[in-house]
Amino acid sequence: MKKILLIFLIFLLSSCSSFGIEEGFLEEITLEENLLKENAVFKLNPYEAKKIIFKNSIINEVSPVLNFRGVYEADISDDRHNFTYPFIIEGGAELKFGESKNKIRAVSNFTRDVDDLDNKFLGKISDIYFERKINENHKILIGNARVPFGFEGSKSTYNLMFSKRAQIGENFNDARALGVKYTGSFDGFEYSIGGYSATRYLQDITDGAEFAGWINYKPFYKNSHIFKDLKIGAGGDIGVLDKGYGVYGAGMEWEYKKFLLNAEYAYADGSNALNYNPDKQEGFYTTAAYNLTDKLQFAFRYDIFDSNTKKSNDTVQKYTAGLNYYLFGRRLKFGLDYTYTQVPAANDINSVHFLTQVML
Repeated sequence: MKKILLIFLIFLLSSCSSFGIEEGFLEEITLEENLLKENAVFKLNPYEAKKIIFKNSIINEVSPVLNFRGVYEADISDDRHNFTYPFIIEGGAELKFGESKNKIRAVSNFTRDVDDLDNKFLGKISDIYFERKINENHKILIGNARVPFGFEGSKSTYNLMFSKRAQIGENFNDARALGVKYTGSFDGFEYSIGGYSATRYLQDITDGAEFAGWINYKPFYKNSHIFKDLKIGAGGDIGVLDKGYGVYGAGMEWEYKKFLLNAEYAYADGSNALNYNPDKQEGFYTTAAYNLTDKLQFAFRYDIFDSNTKKSNDTVQKYTAGLNYYLFGRRLKFGLDYTYTQVPAANDINSVHFLTQVML
């Protein structure tokens, strides 16, 4: 940690040399700077997270985190025109130590609306956890992190195909919680299970308990034919907050060369994504994507969601087509998609979304 502070101190002093600092002190700092250069390597590869790698130190690696994700939304329906620009700015750091087997990650969402939360400081935190790598295929995580449920729900916002999640993702899967998660893979299986507090945003974590898990299986992983990367998955998210809730889902995902196809169904007897919802709900989506070039991708999604299965005329259907353009791997992304939405007992909605995403 001393070396990290020295980096900042050296930068500060280098811009303040005209303030009459004693010569002996500067000589000591110069010596420390030379030692730092011998024991630290700065990796500024635009295709991956920026890193400071330390040699002969308790700390092995430090990676600053700074992400931006903005979506320009244009509702171009006949009866109304609505233009908004919601965006996310996240910042923090990852620190690896213990021969890189241990990791601490702390990231805050500076733009999150926390006006309705009791503890606004904790409400801004997205990730804050300790992760221990047990071996090449297994690790354990303790802290506040994404709840593992669903193909899309288990993914970071920055790995989504479109500017918005599918409806089951928005209503069931987009959640982080404080708890313990175990992730691993073995003989064609991939699994992630955990026990959590059912409270969101690190508020009153004694509200109730939650269990969530998701298991994928690759039936043809030992073969070399086109279905080698086919995944079949299922899981659940069960908690005791308020009157209790249970979300159950299953799906498949298949990638082959430039083509991707997935489908996922979920049913909820109460749910607890960003907020608790006692209603019975269900939804389904399927996506097909094709990489036109190494950087340009075309994708189409059909998405249907029933927000209350005990009521009629509340099933929303969405058809989305989009283009994604990636630079520097996936560190810089531009996306353009069009969504046609059918809403019962209301006029259909036409909307366009333009995504700009940067991961420094």
